[in-house]
Amino acid sequence: MSDTILIIDYGSQYTQLIARKIREQNIYCVVKPYNKIHSLFTNTSNIAGIILSGGPNSVEEKNSPKFNKKILNLDIPILGICYGMQLLCKEFKGKIGQSKSREYGHAVVSIKNNSNILKGVIKNTQVWMSHGDHIEESPKGFIVTSVSKNNVISSIENKSKKIFGLQFHPEVYHTI
Repeated sequence: MSDTILIIDYGSQYTQLIARKIREQNIYCVVKPYNKIHSLFTNTSNIAGIILSGGPNSVEEKNSPKFNKKILNLDIPILGICYGMQLLCKEFKGKIGQSKSREYGHAVVSIKNNSNILKGVIKNTQVWMSHGDHIEESPKGFIVTSVSKNNVISSIENKSKKIFGLQFHPEVYHTI
């Protein structure tokens, strides 16, 4: 398969839903646990993109699942969803904050900038959030492409590196 999407699972309850949504588009994908991807780096010619799933942990916790930096050497698009976005922000020296309480449920985000990944999405759109941490400051080289009504960063991207992050869950039915 030359157009495989690799989903790296960080323990999200929605990982299989991500895979299903991709497969519904007739795109082949595989799901691998974050700690079982080392063998994938020997032959990456079939990987067209990587999705970093969400997860129940905080990226600030000492024993939380970590980001494998080898992924950045592949020069393919990377999408981080929720925890995956927070991992990318941490890797690129953005600032992560812990919320006083978890955000879970419907939210409205406003598209701020011209975005490759949010192209065609209406300016104010309903999404599904499920997280305890948030991005306080995007990493250098990334632009903020949407914010929640509380002005919390809900998506970022670095077009030149082909790296994208969504704090919300596009795979969940409640995201329009």
